[in-house]
Amino acid sequence: MTTPILRLAFLGDIHGNLPALEAVLADVHAHSPDAVYLVGDQINRCPWHNEVLDLLDTYGWPTIAGNHELIIGIIGTPHNYPPFTDRNRFAVLWWTCETLAPQHLRAIRTLPEQLHIHIDGAPPILMTHGTPGDAEVGFYPGFDDDTMRRFLVNVDEPVIVAGHTHRPLDRNLGRWRVLNGGAVGLPYNGDPRAQYLLLDLMATPAGPAWTPRFRQVDYDRLRVADAFVASGLLDAAGPLARLDLRTVQTGHPWTSDFGVWMRFQPKSMRADMSHAVDVYLRTHGPGNWAFDEQRLARR
Repeated sequence: MTTPILRLAFLGDIHGNLPALEAVLADVHAHSPDAVYLVGDQINRCPWHNEVLDLLDTYGWPTIAGNHELIIGIIGTPHNYPPFTDRNRFAVLWWTCETLAPQHLRAIRTLPEQLHIHIDGAPPILMTHGTPGDAEVGFYPGFDDDTMRRFLVNVDEPVIVAGHTHRPLDRNLGRWRVLNGGAVGLPYNGDPRAQYLLLDLMATPAGPAWTPRFRQVDYDRLRVADAFVASGLLDAAGPLARLDLRTVQTGHPWTSDFGVWMRFQPKSMRADMSHAVDVYLRTHGPGNWAFDEQRLARR
């Protein structure tokens, strides 16, 4: 096998899942990358937000904010805005914010939203959590090429590494190539293993080019279930936390899909999250999700 000129690793959407992160770090170290980058959403939805950030701080890797860092950074401040002001509907988010160590809260408020990675002799890379300038909308696999290009009209870099969708992606758009390594902590592609991206810089007849390698790493998901109880997250957030745990265990997008479904429910549904989750689970699941990528494409 040809030896790469350079190797980078990109870890995104860890979401406070320490066992998944630890397994990925062991795999990362085994592949000896020259640099590691964090693609956002390091915290929230799993119980180990402080432990994850403590561990990542020991490495000092370049990091950007995802939508979860951006929202948690303003929860409980005058800058918060609906619907995230609803503690009942966003109980996990509020629990994370209120149990996050002060030094970590200060740090996430200073994170940039994107990073330009320019390395001598290599095609430049733009790292962004969602689409450029919008951490809440990602490059979804269901988007057609023209929709993806619309998000990239102001991007000079030929390679874009993103996160947010929790789904691996490699889309060649001619002028641009969009990559997503999937999620470390909460995959949405039906594979519950922790997922991340390696990028190898390889010599080609046309010059150096990035070659992606999509990694999947198994880990102890029973440990996650135990921590949901021991941490107090399950008591604090009840049915919403159980959706997060179901996502960890199955690799399906239960937690985000429920959030999409809730946007179209009457206000009365928001008063009782247990009832809302029960109704949702009776009508939705693999093959019948509420999430509509085409609706996002029309935004």
